Amino acid sequence: MTSAPDPHELPVVPAAPADEAPTAAPADPAVPTGTLSDDPAGLLGAAMLRPVSPKLIPARYVGGIAGNIFWLLLIIAAIVGTVLTGWWWIAACGLLPLLIMLQSLLFTPRRVRAIGYLDGDEELTIASGIMFRSVHTIPYGRVQSVKIGEGPVERRYGLATLTVTTAAGGGTEALPGLPKAEAERLRTLLTDRGIELMAAL
Repeated sequence: MTSAPDPHELPVVPAAPADEAPTAAPADPAVPTGTLSDDPAGLLGAAMLRPVSPKLIPARYVGGIAGNIFWLLLIIAAIVGTVLTGWWWIAACGLLPLLIMLQSLLFTPRRVRAIGYLDGDEELTIASGIMFRSVHTIPYGRVQSVKIGEGPVERRYGLATLTVTTAAGGGTEALPGLPKAEAERLRTLLTDRGIELMAAL
């Protein structure tokens, strides 16, 4: 004779076989891991970095006008010299300034987009470069001085350059193309965190 099941008893769930281990929940791809990763395009750390202002592109074009005029004059001089003398090698000498001017005009947007930064909990990371990529990490405790500078072209576009000097001969790192408000925020952050860490020692 079987008794009726007790309504207050919890149902028994059969255990899974030993060879079937529970699978972990998949990680949310939208949540950043907090570490710098290699961008699929080949730029180290680009997936986790904040870009600088796109206004840096026209600012660099305007700032490079004088240099481009100089290269253009050399190209014109090479062409005129070739026409007057008939010596082809003079025209060949004009190829170098032509290449320098063209690469400056063509690659400036890509170089600006390759600049990025990340203000983490313990350090500031600055990255730049396309072919020769560099990623510098500056611990807040090593920051010796922070300076904000702006030239006439940067002032015209509302931009500033943040320059960070580190202690113990660590050198100087510059972060161009920041809006003035963002440059001030980073300067305050670096100064305050540096003071906090030094006071904790």
